[in-house]
Amino acid sequence: MAEHRSTINDVAKRAGVSKSTVSRYLNGKSIREGNYDRIKEAVEYYHFKANPFARLSAKRSNMIGVILPGFDSTVTPRVLTAMDKYLRTKGYTPLFVNTEGDLDFEVRSMDNLERMRMDGIVVVASYLTPAHRTQVAGMHTPVVFLGQVFEGGASVVNDDLAAGEALGLYVAGRGYRKVGCLWVTEADEAVGRRRKEGVRKGLAGGGVTEMPCWEADFTFETAYARAREILSGPDRPEALVCATDRIAYGVYKAARELGLRIPEDIAVAGFGGYDTSELLSPPLTTVRFDVETAACVCADTVLKMCEGEPVSQTQLVGYQFLPGGSV
Repeated sequence: MAEHRSTINDVAKRAGVSKSTVSRYLNGKSIREGNYDRIKEAVEYYHFKANPFARLSAKRSNMIGVILPGFDSTVTPRVLTAMDKYLRTKGYTPLFVNTEGDLDFEVRSMDNLERMRMDGIVVVASYLTPAHRTQVAGMHTPVVFLGQVFEGGASVVNDDLAAGEALGLYVAGRGYRKVGCLWVTEADEAVGRRRKEGVRKGLAGGGVTEMPCWEADFTFETAYARAREILSGPDRPEALVCATDRIAYGVYKAARELGLRIPEDIAVAGFGGYDTSELLSPPLTTVRFDVETAACVCADTVLKMCEGEPVSQTQLVGYQFLPGGSV
């Protein structure tokens, strides 16, 4: 066998068939038995492997595009690992696209992946805009959103409302009446709105009717700066519920620098259930979401859509409450 990198032309020449017939073989289409055997022998002879990006005319690429907003989240690596493993067991290869939080690029990436003939697309979403809805409306490729509810389409989300309510009820049940929250923008429908609504509902169920809120973002640095302002102010809350564990870490640092004890001087709670939250002193009271299950459900959903099977519009994934010692 020649040392040069084999091509589809080499396979076709050795098998004595046209290049289009080889393409049909590679794409799993029916061909005459004699041709099948000759092409199979030629493929094995050359150790030929088709480039999936070259199969633009194929009905199936066996690839799923996965768009994500970045790698800086504690949860993202767990999601991608679980999704990659699940897709590979089903014979699919994921193609990951990192948008670094650029929503315009996220929308363009959906279009690009469809042009690349992905069988399906998963969007790990932090925000949904009208541009997302317009893009999906004009697509033929199945799309599933992970992390945000997509009205009129398929999505897999944490049960933020129930999780928030459980944590709010717990905080109120511990006797705290002056409870505030350090949160993220309500542009994030899942965390910014539904999770906070759940906390408010849980607190109300425990007799706490007011919950002042301060806005931060998902970064530790901003959370720390906001926490210092809140904890050093004249009207410091007794307990501070945080949108994420990472935000709670900022509160821990600010409290320590201000000489405040947790939970004696300020109670702290969060959402995420990261492994590092157990290393804090005291361990953080938090809610852990089953992100691995969410990733697998999302992958399974997009594959079912590829096969034309019916799927639920919005699928909720459960949570686990971890009491810790910070409340």
